[in-house]
Amino acid sequence: MDAVDAVESLEIERKYAVDDPAAMPTTEAFAALGLRLEAPESHGLEARYFDTPGGELAAQRAAVRMRIGGKDEGWHLKEKGERAARELLWPPAEATPEGLRAELDRRLGQGGAARIVMIARLRTQRTTALLRDAAGAAVIELADDRVDATNELTGKRQRWREWEAELLPGADEGLLDRIEPLLLAAGGARQRGTSKIQRTMS
Repeated sequence: MDAVDAVESLEIERKYAVDDPAAMPTTEAFAALGLRLEAPESHGLEARYFDTPGGELAAQRAAVRMRIGGKDEGWHLKEKGERAARELLWPPAEATPEGLRAELDRRLGQGGAARIVMIARLRTQRTTALLRDAAGAAVIELADDRVDATNELTGKRQRWREWEAELLPGADEGLLDRIEPLLLAAGGARQRGTSKIQRTMS
């Protein structure tokens, strides 16, 4: 993907469905793997998702959202690949950024940006904590999300909880395999290929 004035990143993460009574693995559990768990922080997030009424972006495995709150608030264009998601990020703004509009026109045809509408609104209470390796480098961000999602096309509302483990830039992808048994033992159930917006629109 390429667009004007956007920051591009590659996101490698794993998601886990989890019930309310579950608790994240302890500091001691991660320490046994040579990882240090930092103190958690909580954030309130709100994301508005956009697509054409017919779901043309979803058919391309892409999603557009405007997120308020958290470390990466702003406009996002996210495209899922086989093992990672590629993401373009623009700063927060009321209007759709020019670079994003150009990218939407490229994907949807001339005037495509004018055809998108808000399809969903997600409010998330997120608690995050960093895992650091023996050298002190941040390698994984753990997130505990409680999601309240509304499909704006149908009015259907869903609530759920999930954990995310996101690999940070430069970290060994094998670390996700190492911590996964801890997350499963703590009550997580691995989810493959289903994003928050896909669940909301299902």
